[in-house]
Amino acid sequence: MAEEKLIVLIKAKDLIEYTFCMTESTKRFPKKTRFTFVNRMQNLSLDIYSKLLKINEMPVSQRKEHQIDVLSDIKVLLFLIELTKQKGYINSKQSVIWTKRVLDVKNLTAAWMTKTK
Repeated sequence: MAEEKLIVLIKAKDLIEYTFCMTESTKRFPKKTRFTFVNRMQNLSLDIYSKLLKINEMPVSQRKEHQIDVLSDIKVLLFLIELTKQKGYINSKQSVIWTKRVLDVKNLTAAWMTKTK
């Protein structure tokens, strides 16, 4: 596994940990939002990591469309973070920290995709 791929997996793990940390508090997210926001955000963070692991096992020629799929999941997660900020479930500082973690994974995935060409 190349160093870039290893870093993206480490960053994806960090993203999972932070996502669960941010979403586990029932004080932060009311019960009515558990299914609309929390489960979706947790599942997206887990899916991103899972897909990155699978991509690493694929032949290089098959990776691009799966990397695009991960980048799409990342965009959805970024949207949900922004929406939770707008709804007042998280503050601006939390949004910035969370968004940075997502963007780290996005940028590393995009760089990996460019190198795969």
